[in-house]
This record gives sequence, C-alpha cells and structure tokens, in this order.
Amino acid sequence: CTLVLAWPDGDEVACTGVAPGRIVWPMRGTGGHGYDPIFVPDGETRTYAEMTAQEKNQGSHRALALRKLVETCFG
Repeated sequence: CTLVLAWPDGDEVACTGVAPGRIVWPMRGTGGHGYDPIFVPDGETRTYAEMTAQEKNQGSHRALALRKLVETCFG
C-alpha cells in the first residue's frame, strides 16, 4: 500500500507499507474481506480472516503505510 499526502504548496510525501506473507488453501476464517481468508502474514499461523480486526491492523500493509506517513509528516 502506498499513501501520498499532497500539500497545498505542491510538496508530496509518499510512504509504502508491505505485509510479507504467504497464500494458503483452503480458505480459513470468517472475518475480514477480499483475500483475508487465504493470506497468512509472516510470523503468524493464522490468516487475516482468523484474526480480530485489531490484530490484523497491527501489521496490515495499510496500517504500516499510514503509520509511516503520520511519523514522517507529523513526527
């Protein structure tokens, strides 16, 4: 996931979050959406669909990109 913050003066800040992992089959879990039932992030044995939303958001690619953007822009 890449997030870009474009400031009114034209300056832009881009931050990327990556969640490495592997695809599993058959699907497991009932939470989340999209690829959540088949994606197991590195260091985990559960798919995103088997995690709580809070657990998933700790290391999701979107959460990582947002944390980097906030840290970069607002320290």
